[in-house]
Amino acid sequence: MSAAGLLVAVGTFLGGFDALVEAADAAAETLGIDGFAQIGGSRVRPRHLAWARFVPPLEMRARIAAARVVVCHGGIGLLGEAMRAGRPIVAMPRRGSPSAHHPGDDQLPLLRRLAERHPIRVCETPASLREAIEAALRGPESVAYALGSDVPDLLARYLAASERGAATPSVRRPASRYT
Repeated sequence: MSAAGLLVAVGTFLGGFDALVEAADAAAETLGIDGFAQIGGSRVRPRHLAWARFVPPLEMRARIAAARVVVCHGGIGLLGEAMRAGRPIVAMPRRGSPSAHHPGDDQLPLLRRLAERHPIRVCETPASLREAIEAALRGPESVAYALGSDVPDLLARYLAASERGAATPSVRRPASRYT
């Protein structure tokens, strides 16, 4: 797998995200950049980008790390992976009324909130995707997202104590009214 200009990813929703796939493929062609698209159940098949419906998690992480820009929907899994990899992100939220066949319309509020704290480009329409990708390409090649969680450090200390045979830190559980 070679490095890619763009990594486009729509996540695992079986309905895919036709508008994102189509707009990203057109942008890549217009901008003359290569890339790869994970299209899920999208009906649109890219003509310019290499593609697959689904990609195993380890391969997806490697593709994210190799991408110049990650273009994705507003799902927290893909966003988190791209942020941990320090990749520039352009995100376009799924829109529409929630139904049995469509996920909830929650991505735009999440993306707006993340964009207040992090340099994530939120693209609300397919027509503005090319411009957002161009802006990301003009920016830095990597981004240091201030993720601010101490969970990895806590786990590392816990595992280090376990490996040394030291008494492992106890975990206090909050009192529950159900026990």
